[in-house]
Amino acid sequence: MTQEQHFAIVIRYFLLLTVLLLITGAWMFTLHTHWSVDGTTAYYTQKSFFGLLETVSPHLFGMSIIFFILTHFFAVIKHKYKISKYTLLLFIVMLTSNVVSFFISSTVFFSLLKLLSTLTLCILSLYLIIKLYKTL
Repeated sequence: MTQEQHFAIVIRYFLLLTVLLLITGAWMFTLHTHWSVDGTTAYYTQKSFFGLLETVSPHLFGMSIIFFILTHFFAVIKHKYKISKYTLLLFIVMLTSNVVSFFISSTVFFSLLKLLSTLTLCILSLYLIIKLYKTL
């Protein structure tokens, strides 16, 4: 096996794990919020500031590492795509999805923003995973 084939195996394994993380993350989000504004508001308003901090901090850290690796795979493989705009968008949406949790109250706007940013995060992540997989 060549070095490129070994590298492709590693990338495919990482992509599989990332897809599984996205699926379980979406499932857990569904269990907590039911993908509704009312469910999102109810789930996040019951938490204290420190409760939100305990929830957001590991998610922000873990998601940053996963997306950092995912987007950097594009830099090391031979491809014809400009990925920088997707990288920036992915990090902005991830940051929005996590930080907006602190501002959810009885206002519908922040709950809706949380839902939209989380959905965008899932869709954009899957899009990048598929795009990367096709380049292998």
